[in-house]
Amino acid sequence: MAPLSPHLQIYRPFLTMIFSISSRIGVIAFAFSIPFFAIWLGSANTLPQLNVLLTIFFNFLPVKFIFVFWFFIFNHHLLNGFKYFLWSFAIGMEIKNVYLTTYIILAMNIMMTLTFTWMLF
Repeated sequence: MAPLSPHLQIYRPFLTMIFSISSRIGVIAFAFSIPFFAIWLGSANTLPQLNVLLTIFFNFLPVKFIFVFWFFIFNHHLLNGFKYFLWSFAIGMEIKNVYLTTYIILAMNIMMTLTFTWMLF
């Protein structure tokens, strides 16, 4: 018996689908990183020696790239949240507007991440 719905391999990925999937994966990665940032921020007042070690660690170049990726994920989720908030009020749900807002979010995310990268380095 043939499946009732087409298999995912025959779909051509489109931008909104990629944004949705990457947002869900990004939130999982973001959630796993939150305890590390909490330890870092909590150590600022309570354990000055740990704070110094973590500050040195966060100044390594690969860790800075992880920061940039983390910021990109955060922006991606934040900006998509605004889009979904508008969709809650049935604003911008026409297919033309869906793609327009997706491109706007992508451009804003890139600009915000580049600004953060410039400030970080």
